[in-house]
Order: sequence, then structure tokens, then C-alpha cells
Amino acid sequence: MRRQASLCCALCLLLFSVSCTGLQQQQGSANTVRQYVSAQPDGTLLARYAPVFILENVQRSYNRIGTPAVRGDSADPDVYVDSNAPGIYAQERSFQYQGKQYTNLIYRVHFEKTPFPHLTSGRNLGLLVIITLNQHDQPLLLTSVHTCGCYLAFVPTSYLPPSAYPDHWTPGGQDVYGEHLPGLMVMDREEHSPYRFALRLRSETHRVMDIALLSAADWSGRSDYVAVPLKAMAELKALPFGSGKISFFETEGARRGYVRNSQKPLERLLMSWWSLDWRVGEDKDFGPREETGVVFYTSLKFWAREKSDLWKFPDFLAYWGWRFP
Repeated sequence: MRRQASLCCALCLLLFSVSCTGLQQQQGSANTVRQYVSAQPDGTLLARYAPVFILENVQRSYNRIGTPAVRGDSADPDVYVDSNAPGIYAQERSFQYQGKQYTNLIYRVHFEKTPFPHLTSGRNLGLLVIITLNQHDQPLLLTSVHTCGCYLAFVPTSYLPPSAYPDHWTPGGQDVYGEHLPGLMVMDREEHSPYRFALRLRSETHRVMDIALLSAADWSGRSDYVAVPLKAMAELKALPFGSGKISFFETEGARRGYVRNSQKPLERLLMSWWSLDWRVGEDKDFGPREETGVVFYTSLKFWAREKSDLWKFPDFLAYWGWRFP
């Protein structure tokens, strides 16, 4: 099954159920929720469909979307995520599938950390959201995954015919390692363009816990609205540092293509030996392996890493059972 093959396994989540219980207990009357929205009216597809991120407990710095930055000196640069400066990174990419043209709108956000003792505890982790459009710029599919390749989730829209769904798909809803997400997003065929996908993220772990549609009226003028700049994805490889630039990702050595300072000690301890990946759970660059140095695989099956590579989107769709028209 697709869920059984996602990067973070249910067994490890069970082992850390105590930390999840603590998360639930933390949330209460002190919970502060914010809607992070890119509101740049530049007319591009990236701006038009930029997702809304609804964040909980933002009084904790690690729950806020930030901007990668660098501190320290040239001999010892420390790359971190500045939670006081939110940013959404985006790029547009077209691809061919079954002889037809499609467009992926790719959005990436990062957080300061996931705190211990969560399984995914570590620094500089991120989330990718990909919205796939058809030839008429209508959204067909939303794909979300952490930038380590774990917690993969799909939500099709009513523009995608049921014949494209994987076998045994349940439009009524789906379970993604304890988070219940929609199995279908019904779009208004006359009014779809003013609406955006809104992803509600869980405190501390940054798991996607719900996905809905929002219109501008749902965030404009609200006290919980936070305007977020939409930045080019390429900026992640040119962070200002002194009089020069430095990449958010390692550019040489054994960790080439991985986010700097993104080690995941608990995942390494519990998962590396049976996943056959010493760096399992560490966050990655997203692009062709020839350029990044890493495969953005989304299946723990070591023999399926190339087939489940998110960058090779047509192969990725086929691997997970999607059959686009």
C-alpha cells in the first residue's frame, strides 16, 4: 500500500506516541493561530495558487514559517531558519504525461526545528506543496511531502476524473499516519480561481493535519493574517553571507544536496539500518539528481528510490498509481 511505503513508518510513530500525547496536551487556550498568506497580485500562476498555511501555537518560534539565513564567520557559517522573517519559495515546472502538457506549481517552506523528543526532531526542516494544473490551468492534484521525503499525501480535485485515481482510492477521506485528510477537493467550476488551498499544520511536527479551500474574504482584514513574500526557489542557493552568497544546501562532500544542519539523530538511530540509508529523514534539495547529488525518494523500498523520485514527476505518479488522462 502507498501509505506503508512512505518514508516515516507507522512503527516508529508508535514508538514515539508519548511525544504526540504531549503535543495534544500542549494545545489549549494559549494556542495562537495565524494564516500565512502570499498576497502578491502579480498575475502569475505561482501567485494565484500560492497555498495558505494555517499555523498553530505561533508563540513558539519553531511553529512559524521562516526564511533560511546565515550567521557566524566565513570559517564557520551557521545556516539556520529565521522564524521572524517568513518566506514561501516557489517555482513553476512543466512536464509531459501520456502525451499531454501539465504544469507543477512548487512551493517550499522551512521551519526552525522540530523539537525533541519527536521522531523527526532536528533543525531546518521543510515542507513541499505541489499543485498540478492541466492545460487549462485548472488544479488537478495537490501533493504534500516533507522535504526529507516523508509523510507523502495526495488530494485530487474534482477536475481530475475518478479514472485517474489509484486503485482503492477513497474520496471520502484518507489517513496519513494518524492525520485524517480529504480524499477529494470539490472545486467550484465557475469560481475556482479566487480560491486557494489552505493547509493546516500541526504544532511542533509541522504535519499537514487538514486541507481546505479558502477565498480572499477568509483572510483579508483578519487579525490572524500574516503577509508572506513569495520568493524564487533559486534564492535558497544564494543566501546573503558577508560580502558573498552561500547555499542552503551542502554543495560538496558526503552531504552534498542535503539541507545544512538538518541531521535527524532519532530517525538515523531507528530507521537507517533497515532503510539502508544513513541519512534517512534528512531534508534535501529538490531537483535532478545530476545537479543536486541526491534522489528525492518517497518510498522506503530501497529498490524503488528512482521510481519514487518526486522530481521525475511522471514516473513518480505512475509509481504511486495515478493515471492522468
